[in-house]
Amino acid sequence: MNDTPHHAIPPAASEVALRHIALTFLYIGCMSFSLAALEETRSWMTQKRRWFTDDEYMQGLGLAQVLPGAPTSNLIAYLGFRLRGLPGAAISTVFFLIPCFFLMLLLSHLYFAYGRMPVVSGLFRGLGALVTGLVFNTVLNLWKKGVASAFNWLMALAGFSMVFFFKTGIIPILLITGGASIIMVMVIRQFPGCSWWMKKLKLFQIPQFIGRVNTRAAMDVNGPADYVSVCSRIPLSLGWLRLTRQALWLLLILGADMMLIHMQPQVAAMGRSFLRIGAFVFGSGYAMLPFIQNIVIHRFEWLTSQQFAVGLALSLVTPGPVTIIGAFIGYKVAGVAGAAAGMVNMYFPAWAMTTLVAAPYAKAGQVEPVRRVISGIVAGFIGTLVVVLIRLSADTLNDIPAIVMASSAFIVQRFVRVNTVWIVLGGAVISLLIFR
Repeated sequence: MNDTPHHAIPPAASEVALRHIALTFLYIGCMSFSLAALEETRSWMTQKRRWFTDDEYMQGLGLAQVLPGAPTSNLIAYLGFRLRGLPGAAISTVFFLIPCFFLMLLLSHLYFAYGRMPVVSGLFRGLGALVTGLVFNTVLNLWKKGVASAFNWLMALAGFSMVFFFKTGIIPILLITGGASIIMVMVIRQFPGCSWWMKKLKLFQIPQFIGRVNTRAAMDVNGPADYVSVCSRIPLSLGWLRLTRQALWLLLILGADMMLIHMQPQVAAMGRSFLRIGAFVFGSGYAMLPFIQNIVIHRFEWLTSQQFAVGLALSLVTPGPVTIIGAFIGYKVAGVAGAAAGMVNMYFPAWAMTTLVAAPYAKAGQVEPVRRVISGIVAGFIGTLVVVLIRLSADTLNDIPAIVMASSAFIVQRFVRVNTVWIVLGGAVISLLIFR
C-alpha cells in the first residue's frame, strides 16, 4: 500500500470504500503490538490517510478508554463506525484482529501439539517466567497512572481484596467501586467547595489515561489540521430509527453467536463467561486477566497455571491486544472453532457498546462526571491485577533461573525501553539454552 495520503484516498472523498478500510486496518493489525497500536493507528488515520484530524482521533481514543474491554479494539471499532457505520466498524475490527488471530492459532497448535517435548517445554517454561516480569512492570505503570489519588487507592485495595480474599466476580466489584465513585461525584456536585480541597489533597482525581492520550500521540499534535478530514464530511445520524435498527442488528449477531456456541457445552460456558468479562471489566485488556485466569484455571480447569502463563506470553509476542489470549484458551477447549468463539465473545460486548454510543458521543463530547465515575471503577480493576501477578509468580518463579529471567525482563523493559517483542524473542533464545 502506498503511504502517501493523496495517492491512497483523496481527502475530499465523502465516503471511504470498505476495501480501503479493510486493507488499512489489516496493515495496522500486522504492525501493531499491544498499546503501540494506538500510535500506529494515529499515524495512518491522521497523516497517511487523512480520514481524521488529530482532535477527532483523540476524541475517539477518549471514548475507547472509558468503555469496558481493550482500548485498542474499541478505538478501531469507533474509527470504522465513524467512516462507514456498522459495516465499517465490523470490517475495521475483523481485519485488525485477523493477523494476531491466525498467528495465535499457529502458536497454540505448536504448543499443545509439541509442548511435551523437552526443548519446547523448556522454551515455554522460560517464557512463563519472563512474562511475570513484564506483567509486574505493566501493573506498576497502570498503578502509577490510574491509582494516583487517595480515593482511587481505596478502590484499588477494595478490588484486590474482593478477588484475593473473597473470590468475588466482576459484578460485585463493578457495583461497589462504581457506587462509591457515584457517591463521591454527587458529593462534589452538591458541595462545590469540596472539589478544591480534594484536588489540593489529591483525594479524588481522574487518571491520566481516562479521556486523554496515553501514547506519544499527545506529543505529536502540531496544532490545527491543515486539511478537511473525511470524518468531518460524514453526517452524524442520531435518530431513534437508526439506533433501533442498529440495536436489532446487534441482537441478531448476538443471537447467532449464542446459537453457535451452544452446540458444545464447553464452548457455551466459555462464550458466556467471556461475554460477561468483555461487558463489565473496565481499565484495559490487562484488567480482564484476573477474571479470565479465575475462570479458565480455577472454575473450569481448562488450563493449568503454567499453560495460562504461556498463553499470556504468546499474546505479548503476537500483534494485537493482550486479550487475544482468548483464542489460545478457545483452541485448548475446542480447537479452531473454540479459538474463534473465544475471540468473538471476548470482543463483541465492547464492540457493540462502541457502535451504539459512537455517534451520540461524537456529537456531545466527553462528560466530566462520567469520566470521574469510570476512574474509580478503573482503579478497582487495576487492584485486581495484583492478584494475577501473585498467582503468576507462585506458578512460574520456582527456581533461581526463573527468578533471574523474570527480573531481567522487568529491568530491561522498565529502564532500557526495549520493545516488548524483542524482549520476548530474546527471552525465547535464552530459554532454549537454560531450560532443558
